[in-house]
Amino acid sequence: MAVKVPVKISTVDEIIELTKNFSSGISDAEYEAYCKEFDLPPDEFTTIELLAISGSTMIPYGASMFVGTGLPVLTMAEAQHTINPAAITVMEAGMLDPKFEHIPISVADIRGTYMSSTALSMADAFGTYEQRGYVTGGVLGGAEYDEYGNINSTAIWDKSGKDGRDYWPSIIKKGERSQKERENDVKVGPPVRFTGSGGANPIGQQSDFTLAIMVQEKRRFPPHVCYLTTMAAARGPEGETRWDYGAPRGGKGLMASDICVLENYPEDGTYDMRLRSVHPGVSLKDVIENVGWELKDRSGKVLKPTDDIPETPSPTIEQLKVLRMIVDPTRIYLSRKTLREVEYEKEHGKPWRVKVKS
Repeated sequence: MAVKVPVKISTVDEIIELTKNFSSGISDAEYEAYCKEFDLPPDEFTTIELLAISGSTMIPYGASMFVGTGLPVLTMAEAQHTINPAAITVMEAGMLDPKFEHIPISVADIRGTYMSSTALSMADAFGTYEQRGYVTGGVLGGAEYDEYGNINSTAIWDKSGKDGRDYWPSIIKKGERSQKERENDVKVGPPVRFTGSGGANPIGQQSDFTLAIMVQEKRRFPPHVCYLTTMAAARGPEGETRWDYGAPRGGKGLMASDICVLENYPEDGTYDMRLRSVHPGVSLKDVIENVGWELKDRSGKVLKPTDDIPETPSPTIEQLKVLRMIVDPTRIYLSRKTLREVEYEKEHGKPWRVKVKS
């Protein structure tokens, strides 16, 4: 039986209230000059900007968060500079509570140590902080994400066996058989291999909640991942949950993709990932067509394209000012485009942008 998850995630309405009175302190003139320099519409945002800002609003106040580079570090820095100044960053290489002056580009980047409380080692990050229960959550990515919030960052293969492949190569002891004798082995392993867990497995297993950030495509959101690298939420239905498999912490999961936000509610006995909100400029039909399972709302209703669903709160101009001018002013990460944005630009001859809603 699941334990009550000690994590409070702000609702869509609460986020709107939290952000509407936030002021960056950056003047409109300064912001307009910055946007002109980088040829950016001051009142329009990209998908990467939306992901960083929407993710930042879902981090519990004062939470300590394991973050990696790219979108995770953008998300955390945005939270600290806007509505969550008490949030604490933890980086895999051992940095605790840094104050980024310039965005780091790896988990061991020396820029990630600036004004940190400690700068020790990976053993300390996972042993001294994580395993002792001092990390609230983690921000993760991966290749696949499934109905119960599991992440695969290890390998993808045809599980039906149609391609003649099994999972792992044959395990042969040294000296047992020669390379020549092994040439006809059929267990050649998966056709696609990734970097693997890194720190994602312990982060997902030992944190109170995880926020996954990924580009959403139906093939990457199957009912069950090919390989369960990380229990990033409840793991499975009743009887197959993480608690049934002896993981005492965690279970709360959030997924912020480039088209929607998914959330589960293990505190209520809801273990599968339900649709929380649809991003501005995206239709519910697009979301439904890009998951491999029957998508439901919080009440358990199977969704149809014509149903009403909350919209992800639009970034405010003040949040955009912070993200662009303080968090990533040289656009190391913000200049990146999702596959949908690239396809849109090819088809329409102009960048994908969504206007800020007042």
